[in-house]
Amino acid sequence: MTDVKTIAASWQPDRVTSLRQAMSAMALDALVVPRWDEQQFEYVSVANERLAWLTGFTGSWGLAIVTHNDVILFIDGRYPEQAARETSAEWVTLQHLYEQPPEDWLKQHAQTSWRIGFDSEVMTPDLHDRLLAACEQKGALMQPTSGDPFEQCWLDRPVTAPSKMTQFSNKWAGESVSSKLGRVREQMRLSEADWLIETQPDNVNWLLNIRGQDLPYCPVVRARLLIGLEGEIHLFGDLITSDVESLDKSELSIHCHERDQFVAILDEKIQTAERLWVDPTQGPQCGRDAVEARGGEALLKRSPVTDLKARKNETELSALRSACLADSAVWVRLLHWLESAVHQETITELAVEERIHQLRTEVDDYTAPSFRTISAADGNASLAHYSAPEDGGARLWPSTLFLLDSGGQFSRGGTTDTTRTWCFEPPTGERRRLATSVLKAHIAVAQQVFPKGTFGHALDSAARLPMWQAQLDYDHGTGHGVGHYLGVHEFPQRMQKSGTGVGLEVGMTLTVEPGFYRPDELGIRHENLCEVVSRGDGWLGLESMAFVPFNRQLIDVAMLTMPEKAWVDDYHRQVLERLSPLLGDDGVIAWLEMATKPLTDH
Repeated sequence: MTDVKTIAASWQPDRVTSLRQAMSAMALDALVVPRWDEQQFEYVSVANERLAWLTGFTGSWGLAIVTHNDVILFIDGRYPEQAARETSAEWVTLQHLYEQPPEDWLKQHAQTSWRIGFDSEVMTPDLHDRLLAACEQKGALMQPTSGDPFEQCWLDRPVTAPSKMTQFSNKWAGESVSSKLGRVREQMRLSEADWLIETQPDNVNWLLNIRGQDLPYCPVVRARLLIGLEGEIHLFGDLITSDVESLDKSELSIHCHERDQFVAILDEKIQTAERLWVDPTQGPQCGRDAVEARGGEALLKRSPVTDLKARKNETELSALRSACLADSAVWVRLLHWLESAVHQETITELAVEERIHQLRTEVDDYTAPSFRTISAADGNASLAHYSAPEDGGARLWPSTLFLLDSGGQFSRGGTTDTTRTWCFEPPTGERRRLATSVLKAHIAVAQQVFPKGTFGHALDSAARLPMWQAQLDYDHGTGHGVGHYLGVHEFPQRMQKSGTGVGLEVGMTLTVEPGFYRPDELGIRHENLCEVVSRGDGWLGLESMAFVPFNRQLIDVAMLTMPEKAWVDDYHRQVLERLSPLLGDDGVIAWLEMATKPLTDH
């Protein structure tokens, strides 16, 4: 089966050469190639894995600028080591996406009269404006491409057939489509918007109470929307006939179109001097171009669907809690097996990934992983998004420090994401110190009480303080949003170093996942999915949804304060109480009792 790994594995320099030939045919001096496609989403169809095809890099986020002399690949803090392993230094130059952003590169290297190509359906307004400002300083021109240059050079480009669209019942959604649309249109009225573009697949699927299997790991139909204030809705996608008929029978005035009709319908429907709402970071530049060409205005503002989706209703929260509890039982069964198997059998990274998937299939509504499981031993764990190779990867030995980051999709409304770092014999004092420092960072956020509206970067700092005191840090966020049987990385809620303009509210879901990484030696991360809950009088806190024990051998009790020890003991008490009734195996329960003993009994 063709996937991003197979596309990247067959990389050859002639791919870059052939793209440059296509650029020459378009009279382009440079081309911007984002990892995302016209949906502005983390996951793309295999046919749109342009960045992997071009560079060999398989990470989930990044961007390249291709010139006739170089390929500059911009990656974030999760990927420096992975990108260095996957790409050829002779052909690809690596830069940090945020510390050395593409606009800074253009300011230094763009030449006067350069024509820099971009796809206006893929390019976001925010990125467009940053690149445009840099080009104007250098006398270069931003040039929309008339087509996809990869069509001319990616000759064996795979084709993915659309999946069957399924209705996600109100019973599991907790709200009807008409109610959701009513709330979206109320925000449009308040912002005086005549139209709204929505391209994020998770937003579209949440709004229309539909699901599909068009993308790996995310149960969505790949579709885009143009929503009119007065009731007209246009849906664009590779929909099969029965899906279209089902939607057309609804009372929502949904008109269905082929995917490639998006720009044409924009041009047809938007009238002179109208106002079109476009998300600046997760929407298309072509929307702004269309409305401004008619003397109208583009309202560049985060989509109202993004905000409404982030605040889960009680039905959604209940489903997420249930899925996390069932998945936590899977984790316990896996860890019970693993602790014994490592000492008796040949266990590889891939074998652990396959085992946890197999255990999940015993849960009635499990459908698929929510992301490719990160099963990483020792030095492989220093790659934040490592995945085991087909040959099995590294063997797990009793001395191995093992990181497992895994989650599932559950069709009644659950998406899970949990990470634990584990050892199978007493670790070195250094490893115990590092793992305990990361645990202290996790606890600092998990037990924090904060006022309503607190931004995510404030909690990110709370996590890093114990790390900084030990002169440790990590180059990724402390937490991300998680969807309701949707994307495992959900916007807009975030905990990260850089400023976030989104205040946390009750009903939002967030992971807490500080870490520490030492290249080619080790990686440590402790992650739970949590919900934002009220603590009374305008104060909020985080309540864990995942209940998986932390490895007691990796905890240096002397490093913990009394409140931190109390937090761990209380968490482990809840793990034992909640999971014991679900396990149904005396041996697993006995193992869990030992794994959750109070730290005072260490």
